[in-house]
Amino acid sequence: MLHSRPRGWIRGMPRNACWKCPIRDVALCRALPESALAQLSRMTWHRSVRAGCRIFGPGEEPLVVANIVSGVVRLSRSLGDGRTQIVGLQFAPEFIGRPFAESGSILAEAATDVELCCFSKPQFEGLLQSYPGLHELLTQRMIHDLDQAREWMLLLGRKTALERVATLILLCAERLGAQGDSAKSEASEDNLSFQLPLSRTEMAEFLGLTLETVSRMLRKLAEAGVIAIERGRGITIRDGGKLRMMAEMTL
Repeated sequence: MLHSRPRGWIRGMPRNACWKCPIRDVALCRALPESALAQLSRMTWHRSVRAGCRIFGPGEEPLVVANIVSGVVRLSRSLGDGRTQIVGLQFAPEFIGRPFAESGSILAEAATDVELCCFSKPQFEGLLQSYPGLHELLTQRMIHDLDQAREWMLLLGRKTALERVATLILLCAERLGAQGDSAKSEASEDNLSFQLPLSRTEMAEFLGLTLETVSRMLRKLAEAGVIAIERGRGITIRDGGKLRMMAEMTL
């Protein structure tokens, strides 16, 4: 839970000066003026969460919100009969937490090792009230998230199995590629290599497919020369233009 240190959380690292933060220019904090950085540095701390560990869960009211500095967060929802459904992925430098809201129904877990830059929820809410630019940027992010959710409804409702798998690979390539210092951030560029943040079973759950179908579609993409399947969850894009065409979607 974000309001305590659950199992799997690594001891908090020393506070980094905000002006040295690797996501300073792309995270929500970029809306704050330089004069606010000293105040912000006193409010934040970093946490590292190991892959597979819980960040917050349904029914909890976290007292902390955070920017994702690196890694991928998996969001899922449980049904009454015990089944679960992955409903989203969040990448750096996205924001997690529910300012001005009570507990939700989503379980957030680290899909990969994750580093978070954390804020006290009441202090962050104070920043939102003090700096309209920060509030505006958070609202824009929320609208973007809503748009993405609608796009995902289209994917699940209308896209073929091959299009779904291609879209997920393209999404991960663009977002994970942008996190690396030397990686290419455009999936249209060839030879971009990365590790998928989901297992094939999780991909099937996320995409509304069977495990066998996901494996078959990955082989089909590899046989077409679009991707190369590497060890573990590794993927290398061989033909980014063809991958985008197969996904039939601009993310």
